[in-house]
Amino acid sequence: MKIANIALLAALVLAAPGCLIVDHEDPGCYGDYCGDPIGNFGFWWSFELADGSVSDSCDVADVARMDVRVFNDRGDLEYAVLDRPCRDLGLDLYDFRTGRYDLQLTGRCSLGSVTHEGWYEVYVDAGENELGVLVLDYLEPCR
Repeated sequence: MKIANIALLAALVLAAPGCLIVDHEDPGCYGDYCGDPIGNFGFWWSFELADGSVSDSCDVADVARMDVRVFNDRGDLEYAVLDRPCRDLGLDLYDFRTGRYDLQLTGRCSLGSVTHEGWYEVYVDAGENELGVLVLDYLEPCR
């Protein structure tokens, strides 16, 4: 009888489709990344001008809208906010697993052409991370 129960238990375990990891400290969390440290990061933007100087004024740089993209360490798009008003002058991003990310900032003028762009490597630690001011490179005038 004991051998039959062990065989039945083994058959049930082998027939199970997989396991589900549940974080009991965060009951809404399911999957492999539960319990991983989470970090937030914030930054401001400013712009290189045609003459090489730098300005934090969207009007002076002729930038109306910003696109923000965050790529994970495998190059997959993790987060994007497009067509954000430039006048916000920065952004705070929340709930990223700790690790390395690539941040792309793109500035567009009122006519829609890309006039500024910047790529930044970011390492997110647990808790709050402040990146400071990120300067976007000047590409071309508004067209």
